Amino acid sequence: MADNAKTRRCVVLGGGPIGEEEISLIRPLDTIWAADAGLRAARRFGLHPALCLGDWDSCERPQQAEELICLPAEKDDTDTHYAARLLIERGFDEALLLGGIGGRLDHTLANLCTLLYLVESGVRCWLVGEGSAVTALREGTMRLPRREGCYFSIFAADGAARGITLTGTKYPLRDAQLTAQFPLGVSNEILEEWAQVTVKEGALYLAYSKKG
Repeated sequence: MADNAKTRRCVVLGGGPIGEEEISLIRPLDTIWAADAGLRAARRFGLHPALCLGDWDSCERPQQAEELICLPAEKDDTDTHYAARLLIERGFDEALLLGGIGGRLDHTLANLCTLLYLVESGVRCWLVGEGSAVTALREGTMRLPRREGCYFSIFAADGAARGITLTGTKYPLRDAQLTAQFPLGVSNEILEEWAQVTVKEGALYLAYSKKG
């Protein structure tokens, strides 16, 4: 496929809430895909997806599309996770998932799984929506900028995460451990221009959330 000749970022529109703030993150050269009901957001904002895919159980199948993939209703992948597998196959190295936070809780949790899958497959990825932005980190270091009016939180993403050092924040950590049973990393704040997160073992979700 040659749908990604000028950029390596794929924006996947999901079926959850998508507003103007999320749409403003789309760059002119991004490749846009619509996953099932994400097509409604594409139409609402005048976007023309290079690919429409889904089982079309929550949105009418488009009669015309640049590329159309029809999936079975009974399958292991969610529509968004299928899109994630496909964008890896097609060589994208960056992804932005919109419409994946909010709405049904099970869908949000599934999209967090997909986010981790993409990051661990070597794709830089953010899941953005409803005033939040989330990425993931496994066994490495990441620097993140301070964002006015936002909390910054970290959570264990895949079992216990160990050797966590967090600097540039109101509540720093040094060689700490996070588990899924205790949300120690919630509602922190980045005080310096940048925060730095290091995890030696395991994986973390890193999340901005608007205050108020």
